[in-house]
Amino acid sequence: MPTSALLVMYPGLEGQLFDPAVRSRLGHVVDLSSDAAVVDLAGLDGLEGVEVLVTGWGCPPLDADTLDRLPSLRFVAHAAGTVKGLVTDALWERGVTVTSAAAANAVPVAEFTFAAIVMLGKDVFGIRDRHRQARGTTSVVDHAPFGNRGLRIGIIGASMIGRLVVERLRTLDVEVVVSDPYLDDAGASALGVVALGLDDLLATSDVVSVHAPALPSTHHLLDAAALARMRDGAWLINTARGTLVDTAALEAELVSGRLSALIDTPDPEPLPSGSPLYDLPNVVLTPHIAGSLGNEVGRLGELAVTEVERFVAGQPPLHPVTREDLGRIA
Repeated sequence: MPTSALLVMYPGLEGQLFDPAVRSRLGHVVDLSSDAAVVDLAGLDGLEGVEVLVTGWGCPPLDADTLDRLPSLRFVAHAAGTVKGLVTDALWERGVTVTSAAAANAVPVAEFTFAAIVMLGKDVFGIRDRHRQARGTTSVVDHAPFGNRGLRIGIIGASMIGRLVVERLRTLDVEVVVSDPYLDDAGASALGVVALGLDDLLATSDVVSVHAPALPSTHHLLDAAALARMRDGAWLINTARGTLVDTAALEAELVSGRLSALIDTPDPEPLPSGSPLYDLPNVVLTPHIAGSLGNEVGRLGELAVTEVERFVAGQPPLHPVTREDLGRIA
């Protein structure tokens, strides 16, 4: 009998995640109980034989009541990043294998961060604003303080995304330092970076990019004291989670003009309409676009389908997530 599967995500999302070729691959290895995605499992009948869920944004928590209606479930392939919104103790207790497409989502975040570092080093956004105001009537470029050559780039978190950013930074003539409690000197050497404590990284980096997970232990990792250690004129990039940074403390530094920031993931998200950060010339705000956007979400669906193919073929998953992992991933 073919393996029975179900798409559990916002209806219509499956069309973005799975192009016709990837949808065809999925159809070759599983028998979908429904062609369309669903979110309300409580309203469905005939779930007893479903062995595989392909989940995405909008999937509800897979709690004990839901799992009682899915007695055959053995595999969940999440076509998105974090699985924290759907996994429960009941899921782990039943021995269900869970995979994540976080590795696919890491790619555009790393690309975005790398591009941001290059543009900030060349003062692209400041020059754009001055050029718009001058309208060609005067030079708006002072070459002395700009450029990426020789900058020290500080990466907070040797996470999947952090490591991809480091790989891309190797194409630049910059020095890369990393702070991560799990990164020792040997690991840093293998990565081609210098391991530093957080205080030293903040005090010596020209650009600081945040790639740590949002955990109780990392809440406001960058508080007022940490931000005060940063160099005058340094840039902070946050494409991770807003709660890693104390927004009030950062706002004070930015309003003073001592620091600059590119913030893709503020806290709260979005910022209140009256926040001064919308109007400061030393702040670049983007509305959480570093991750998969538009055609980039297809990577997530493709990886999820690859995981399903491997499951059906009896092969180990590429990106499994365990209960123990939840304490150190976003």
